[in-house]
Formats: sequence, C-alpha cells, structure tokens
Amino acid sequence: MRSVLPIYRESFFVSPFRDDGLKLEAIYEDHLVWTDMSVDTRYEGYESVVHGALVFGVMDVLIWYVIFMETQKICMTRTAEMEYLKPVMCDTTYRARARVDRVEGRDTYASAWVEDAEGETYARVSVVFREAKGLDYADFVSKLDFRKCEPWVEEHFHAAVKAWRQGQG
Repeated sequence: MRSVLPIYRESFFVSPFRDDGLKLEAIYEDHLVWTDMSVDTRYEGYESVVHGALVFGVMDVLIWYVIFMETQKICMTRTAEMEYLKPVMCDTTYRARARVDRVEGRDTYASAWVEDAEGETYARVSVVFREAKGLDYADFVSKLDFRKCEPWVEEHFHAAVKAWRQGQG
C-alpha cells in the first residue's frame, strides 16, 4: 500500500503552510518512507552545497514517519551516526528514503539515505530512536493534517491513539 503521510502543520520540513519551509511530501510505500527533495541556496552551508544539518533533518523526519508507520509508536532521536559521502547540491533533485532496521524494547534502530536519480548514495544515517514517555498521543495526532492521505493512514494513526489510551488506564 502507498500513501502520502499526514503533515504536522508547524513543521519546517513538511508543512505546505510555511513560506520558509521545504514543503516535502512524505510517502509511505513497501515499509519505506521517502520524499523527493530539491533544496535552494537559502539553505546552503557552502557555495551551492546543502547544509549538512538540513540533510540530516530531512532524514530524521522520514525516520520518525517510518517508525510510526511500522510500530505505531511516537519515538524521538536518541543517537545518530551520520555519513556524508558526497556533497548534496542545491537546486538538484534527490530522493531521501528511510526504513526500520529492528526494534529492541523501547529502542528502534533505523536508517535513512539520500540518493540521486541513478541510485548513488550521497549521505546516510543510522539512528536509535527511543519511544517517548509522557506524550499525549491524542493531542499529537490532533495536530496532523490528513487531507492528502489515504483513509487507512488516518485510521492507522487513530488506532495508535486508541492503543495509547488503553495503556494509560
């Protein structure tokens, strides 16, 4: 199954409502989350090269999405090992992808990478995300915009809220 994923309205990375943001569209398909990205020179770290923190940020967001889609858990970055293999250039289209590698207790191990049209990898990251504690799933999900999603995606998010509420009792 394939679908666009919901947006957090305030997100720099995915919100279409922010003039300063990237307006990325996250797609879930075959246990991966991906987006096509082209970053303009407003976000260069060096002449025509996308700032490395922005490259990491894109992958971090995709990892969050893929973890939620695969586990229905809201998790946050705990550790990351980043590799920049080649410069990600401004005004050039790349595809960023993320996947879950394994789950161990509250920790989810995942990875993401940025590749060009030929599939050559420019950057990659291996991370550990930890399940969030003290976070209200219902409040979080209420801040998401599901208008572009397939119905099953919204159902997936609301099922996580239901499971969270049952675990609170």
